[in-house]
Amino acid sequence: MVRSREILGCFDMDGKWDSELTKEFLKNAEKSGMTESAGEDLPRTFVLTDSGVIFTHISTSAIAGRVEKLIL
Repeated sequence: MVRSREILGCFDMDGKWDSELTKEFLKNAEKSGMTESAGEDLPRTFVLTDSGVIFTHISTSAIAGRVEKLIL
């Protein structure tokens, strides 16, 4: 589980792979051992935290909704 204060951003995987900068960032994070997967399913979102990158099948809108409920 990730605390909301640790989340720097949530990014939808659709179209993000097209960016060379994003590809390079994710490859470097993986090489550095700073990535983890939150399940076996094909990831829809990657969550950038202050300690690395988490790949998840949960949509960005669902994550945003969960964070919003915690904050309010």
